[in-house]
Amino acid sequence: MKTDYDKNILKKFIEDNFDIKTLVKIGFLKKEIKKDYIKIADRICTFFGYDEIYEYGKNEIRAHLSYAGDRPLHIDENGELKEEPLVTVIKSTWDDLL
Repeated sequence: MKTDYDKNILKKFIEDNFDIKTLVKIGFLKKEIKKDYIKIADRICTFFGYDEIYEYGKNEIRAHLSYAGDRPLHIDENGELKEEPLVTVIKSTWDDLL
């Protein structure tokens, strides 16, 4: 696990990508570490098997979602109103950086 993070960058990354309050509420994080971003990064890395926290969000996620009743509507990349696709794609957070 990496420990030589820039503390300001680490804090911003964690606050932008994780809901700390909820992670404490559900018991994933202990209250004592909710402001210790190094320990938060360590906990997240241990859970997900990452070498460093910045690996979070690098892989595209594809998920099949089931709906009770009609699928919801959304506007596609061409601006057209469509039914939600059967497979939802959550792009990598790194896509915009590369």
